[in-house]
Amino acid sequence: MTMSADVAATQWLFSRDDLQYTPSVTGTYELPAPADTESSSAMVKHTAQTMTSEQERILRGKGVHLIYKMGEFLQVGQHVMVAAATFFHRFFMRRPLQVNRAGSGWSHYEVAAACVFLACKAEESLRKLSSVVDAVMASLDKSPEGQMRWADRSFRANHGSHEFAKWRDCIILHEEALLTTLCFDLVVPQPHELLVRAARTLEVETPLARLAWTILNDAFRDPTCLFFDAPVLASGAFLKACTERNVDPAMYYAARPSDAPRRPDDEGDDYFDWLDVFDVDLDEARDAMQAIEKDVYDFHLPLQRVSSSRSAPQPPPTTASS
Repeated sequence: MTMSADVAATQWLFSRDDLQYTPSVTGTYELPAPADTESSSAMVKHTAQTMTSEQERILRGKGVHLIYKMGEFLQVGQHVMVAAATFFHRFFMRRPLQVNRAGSGWSHYEVAAACVFLACKAEESLRKLSSVVDAVMASLDKSPEGQMRWADRSFRANHGSHEFAKWRDCIILHEEALLTTLCFDLVVPQPHELLVRAARTLEVETPLARLAWTILNDAFRDPTCLFFDAPVLASGAFLKACTERNVDPAMYYAARPSDAPRRPDDEGDDYFDWLDVFDVDLDEARDAMQAIEKDVYDFHLPLQRVSSSRSAPQPPPTTASS
């Protein structure tokens, strides 16, 4: 029995309230019964250690950060990283995060690495498994030498090492868990494509378009990206960029195609405004912008600043202090 396109599109849309009932927060989730049991089609309830919704969002942000670092190392397109981040957030709406290494659940780093490998396949940007292992090991190497080798993409893992074998096997095993949890639904809407298309149609200045692109990238660090359809999320990023630059988005409009349908309240206007181009209404765009501000920048940005200050190298002593 195949799933309709409408159901497939809406099963992955969630609300903010849903984040209070994820498996990581409630500690319960379901898995199919083993195939060798009498009721192999039934679902079996499992339990896991719990965490707060805020702790879960922090771990999700770290996982997406790893996805972005791996994507940069592998030099894949933004559509691959968006697909990987989407897989990652969708997975953890149905499976619990691991509280600690000894606890039950799934590690955010291990799932993130598997998401990159799966996204490369789904988005037809194939990378060898060994290259993906190189990417995750390079991205997690916090030593100064390791960071340099990540930056110039010269990191190459020893394929005979225990660490390489661990990551290789881990990615393969987690890929299977991803596929079953995602119901093999690997089609991911790409809001970045919609943003680029709208920016070109509206003839948006390059600096403003780049800012909107960056904001849209940041939106995927939080499950906020699961609250909105792709056009709404893209319009929210554009509106946020305009707000940051004190630009009125109403100044952007485009010529209406001759075959474009008209709304009943249209009065023969020959132009599309920016909302028409994104195919959203103003309330939707505002809701998305406010969610990005609250859930991404107000929540994650202060945490990143604290983390950066803790990990930043101390300056060398001055002549006076020495």
